[in-house]
Amino acid sequence: MAPKYKIILSDLHLGFGPHNSDGSYNIFEEFHYDKTFVEFLNYYCEGEYAKAEVELILNGDILNHIYTTPEDPHCDMLTEQIALERTEAILNGHPIFFQALSKFAKRPSRKIIYLMGNHDVGVAWPKVQQRLKEKIDPNLKFFLDHYESDGVWVEHGNRFLIDNRVDLDNLFLTRGHHEAILKMPWGNFFVIHFLNPLKKERAYIGKVFPFKMYLRWALTHDTRFALKTIGRLILYFLMINFIRDPKRNFSLFDTWKIVREFLFPVPIDKDVQEILKEHPSVKVVSCGHTHHALFRQFEKGGEYINTGSWNEMIGLDLGSLGRQLRLTFAEVVINEKGIFGKLKEWKGSHQVVEEGL
Repeated sequence: MAPKYKIILSDLHLGFGPHNSDGSYNIFEEFHYDKTFVEFLNYYCEGEYAKAEVELILNGDILNHIYTTPEDPHCDMLTEQIALERTEAILNGHPIFFQALSKFAKRPSRKIIYLMGNHDVGVAWPKVQQRLKEKIDPNLKFFLDHYESDGVWVEHGNRFLIDNRVDLDNLFLTRGHHEAILKMPWGNFFVIHFLNPLKKERAYIGKVFPFKMYLRWALTHDTRFALKTIGRLILYFLMINFIRDPKRNFSLFDTWKIVREFLFPVPIDKDVQEILKEHPSVKVVSCGHTHHALFRQFEKGGEYINTGSWNEMIGLDLGSLGRQLRLTFAEVVINEKGIFGKLKEWKGSHQVVEEGL
């Protein structure tokens, strides 16, 4: 049996490119590694992988369809046309990236799978899927919930967290609208109306984790901005709960559950173990969304890999203090001996890869 490889990565957050139309630096762009990504794909077309079957799985939040601020009158409205326009802007902002995907897909025994996350909910629209097929490959496959193949279960992971859970049974809102719009999760409104505007004052704001620790730090070292941010946060919660908007249908109880989950986060290990229990043929589960790369083996069998993010992060706790960039991904090998998953980190063509922790 010739080995099969599944290469899984997530949370690239491609925006409209590193520069604005006037040539100025784009502070909202989070992905600056197009050439590195080209090297990465070339590596999986050479050497031991040249004649192997390689499946590239883009596990959500690859595009950033909520790449906008309240100044945009359609900031939190994703009609099919608006989603298509934002997709086109992302394609134009990262031409090298999409050329590399297209070249990869054209090689023998290569396949690309795209799963929807919470930042790229626009791929739920048929015209957006069709445009990406035209740009990348006509055989590009899309999955809105999960993808299971060869004993490997892949999903973005946002459904495990209340604030970013997408209602797949009720994706589109039509009542009170001239045309259908996507029903976005609570967290998308939070990013658009609260986090994105803050980036104009502190460009690093979306990279800092844990955010609770940042607020405590800012109260001491950046007091005026911290107090203003807390005030904005209170106003945001009032707006989201007490100002009616046909694009939103969140209750006060929904907000309370989200705040409770933020204050007392629950690890998704139990959810992953439930998948392994309900699907005995699945040996490896891979998610993204949290931006924290992780590899875990369970005592009762099965592996869990979180693929992290290809965006720079700023850690404030002792385990991850300072700026960090880890180009992490999952490599799953299926051969006659079984199914084996590894968390890896791309180090470039000369230092290739090393296993993550």
